Amino acid sequence: MCYKPAKVSFHRIDKMSLFSSWIKAIFIIALAFPLYSETSLAPMPEARSMPQCRPYSDEQVYCTREWDPICANNGKTYGNTCAFCREKKKNGDEFDFVHFGYC
Repeated sequence: MCYKPAKVSFHRIDKMSLFSSWIKAIFIIALAFPLYSETSLAPMPEARSMPQCRPYSDEQVYCTREWDPICANNGKTYGNTCAFCREKKKNGDEFDFVHFGYC
């Protein structure tokens, strides 16, 4: 007579396999996140319109020293909107706004 070992079946949930699957999913998400985070989480560029000089037309208003450079078509960079508008008025509107930032 040939001895046949009894089949013993274990009904065991493989917890390591489930844990391994979660680790793989988190790892893939962690790798993919930087690809999208640079573009999706970056602040949108400011949509700025031309500076309005009307508020600075009064000679009694003093210009602040905040730094928000403006480039004019005369090739000069002005420190902020107030400085740009004052100089523009002083020169008889000889130059115009080009863009925000350095020339």
